Amino acid sequence: MARVKTCFVIMPFGKKPDSVSGGASIDFDAVYERFIKKTIEDVGLKCLRCDEIDKPGLIHTDMLNHIFDDDVAVVDITTLNANVFYELGVRHALNKSVTVLIRRKGTSLPFNIAGLRVIDYDYEHLDTDEDSRQLLRSFVQAGLKNSNPDSPVHTSLDRLRVAGNEKRLPDGSTFNYKVPGAPNVTITLMSGDLRRIKGIDVWVNSENTNMQMARFYERSVSSIIRYLGAKKDRLGIVTEDSIANELAEAMGGHQTVPPSTVIATGSGELARTHGVKSIFHAAAVTGEIGHGYGPVENIGDCVSNALELASTTNTNDIQLRSILFQMMGGGTAGGDVETIAQKLLGSAVDYLRSNPNCPVTRVYFHVTREETLELCQRVLNEAGTTPVKYDT
Repeated sequence: MARVKTCFVIMPFGKKPDSVSGGASIDFDAVYERFIKKTIEDVGLKCLRCDEIDKPGLIHTDMLNHIFDDDVAVVDITTLNANVFYELGVRHALNKSVTVLIRRKGTSLPFNIAGLRVIDYDYEHLDTDEDSRQLLRSFVQAGLKNSNPDSPVHTSLDRLRVAGNEKRLPDGSTFNYKVPGAPNVTITLMSGDLRRIKGIDVWVNSENTNMQMARFYERSVSSIIRYLGAKKDRLGIVTEDSIANELAEAMGGHQTVPPSTVIATGSGELARTHGVKSIFHAAAVTGEIGHGYGPVENIGDCVSNALELASTTNTNDIQLRSILFQMMGGGTAGGDVETIAQKLLGSAVDYLRSNPNCPVTRVYFHVTREETLELCQRVLNEAGTTPVKYDT
């Protein structure tokens, strides 16, 4: 069942003096109930204002959680209220989208937000102002669909300086899709700590074209796989670098491989601890002097090449029925996550459609952030897959 998206409304409560009419009061509860809430619920979102939070605890903590977590924020700046602008600033810092500004028609804008788009509403005709209502619906729907930044913080600053604020998914969430023309195959978007995922035959390791695994304590999938697959003493000290050694041997003295090449090795200790039968090392990232690492141009081929290798590897002695991909090129390599998702998932769907008898019947993509999950779901929907309930 799809999660109901939420909208947090930032605005004054009750009757407050209006900057437009020279001090006459404006009933913001009426604006909320008759204009904002009704319109937002028409779009299919759950609407909430701070005074409607009914759980115990610090109201500021709950408010900040909603500013951070909710899919949409609607902000009424009509009174030019300091509290409203504070909360708007927090929202712009924490979320690149979707934040929609509204005001009573005629309200002047302070300099710092003068360049932002604002929806005017007619306070005297809240129930019949269909033009403003339609604009609000359109802003929200377009923002949720496209995820284009509307925060001046995120559009003006380098993305790496405001990174790390995406919401993490809870462990163990799975979202399953059937591929048209491949009735026996399920594509699954899976969340959770990689170190706790067990029972999948192949893990695909996003590697550079030099096929040099990351050091044990770096923050990358490559380092996790290398460490988990190594033999260790009772103190956890590596005594045999099993997977890295086998990968170096498989390179046969070569220093580099073509982009999107996939090399299979054993899984070392991961066979015993996690039920992993093989590690596929995909050349998904390439380095450039002075610029560091970035995703290879044809990164989608990493997926199709891995699926082809898994299919041809199946013998009487080894059966590879499931495979786990990361969002290759979208982590430390800094690739655009939306582009990465389109290429990786698109290649998976295309390969499975073209190879309906592929022996791999479960194709997993590991996602950790809510924004990445929504991008992947949109890509799969646009590719014609069908969401299904599937108990794992």
